[in-house]
Amino acid sequence: MHSTPLLYSVVIASAIPLVFLFIVKWLNFFDTHRPRLIVVALVWGAISMGLSYAVDHPLVPIFGRPMVTVRIGPFVEEIWKSLILLYLVTRADYTYFVDGAIYGFAVGIGFAVAENMLYLSRVDVNTGLIVAITRAFSSSVMHGSSTALVGIAVGGFPMARAVHPLVALVIGLAVAIAYHMTYNHIALLALGQEGLLIICGLAFAGLALVAAAILWGLQRERRRLRKSLGMKARVSKGESRLVQRIDDLDDLLAPVEERFGEDKRDEVANVLVLGAQLAMKQDQIRRTRDSELRAELAAQITDAKRELKRRRHDVGIYVMSYVRSIVPKTTWSLWARVEQALSALQPPVTNLWELAAARVAGGAPSAQGMHAHVWEALRERAYGQDDAGNRQ
Repeated sequence: MHSTPLLYSVVIASAIPLVFLFIVKWLNFFDTHRPRLIVVALVWGAISMGLSYAVDHPLVPIFGRPMVTVRIGPFVEEIWKSLILLYLVTRADYTYFVDGAIYGFAVGIGFAVAENMLYLSRVDVNTGLIVAITRAFSSSVMHGSSTALVGIAVGGFPMARAVHPLVALVIGLAVAIAYHMTYNHIALLALGQEGLLIICGLAFAGLALVAAAILWGLQRERRRLRKSLGMKARVSKGESRLVQRIDDLDDLLAPVEERFGEDKRDEVANVLVLGAQLAMKQDQIRRTRDSELRAELAAQITDAKRELKRRRHDVGIYVMSYVRSIVPKTTWSLWARVEQALSALQPPVTNLWELAAARVAGGAPSAQGMHAHVWEALRERAYGQDDAGNRQ
């Protein structure tokens, strides 16, 4: 009889945190993260919970639970959770700090799910459902957000990898530990329903901060893609324009879905995302100085080019040609381009039309246009024939 509520508690305490991880993962529409590394991060999060418990629990009788909960616990837990990030962000699979945010959030969720199971093992079945719901929307989100903040710092935000990863780790840990301490301090005050609302708000404030950093990073990568995309990345100009508006793909590829079907639309989207990933990897290999990492990136770039060619072939030449025509090449007219080119050679006060008028009015015959030359030649021929006829 008690198995059903217990099952509900276990599902809620594990599934809801994973839903939050899916939301954070979904924000990265470049899909630069690797699913297997997310699994590695989740597993390490669960392991780090056991390691943290092995350190924290013996200290409770010595320093008291409030001291361990508010002062010692956040230090121990955040350090154990974050160690895996130094490994993940130094791999060729890592592209930019948004990956660090996702891997960090995955570590925190793995930690939270394992800790939720520990708490459920200590309460009765009826209380377990309340504990599961409360922790799913509070401490689970907090753990994910705190480690994501470390991942963001280690991944190069906002210093773009200008400092050593260990220094970035210390900075990220300082922010995460302060956030974790604040959360635990409020939770320990036992303020009742008001306190529950406060800690949930604090947890979701951390999640909002992580989401804002991810969205900012995506905007920055879009700007960088404008410089990286091109023939070197084997991405056509039409595809490049679509990739730069990749967050609008649902709207941009609607004509593809209407004309060729949903499956073909998904194939096209995969081609565009892969093109973006390839350009980002090429930008990354230009910026890195680590020879071992460059070798790994070079192999991945070669594989990505091969995969991009294969996927384009699967989509088909006709469909890809249609896709490349979706976004207009430019909002400038040909005359605007000509005027811009001429303005670089002429004084800035002279525009295209003034220049043309001056040449028509006072230019030498060599400055006349094609039609003027043709008309003059026809007149000379006509007059020449007339003179010949008169002489006869």
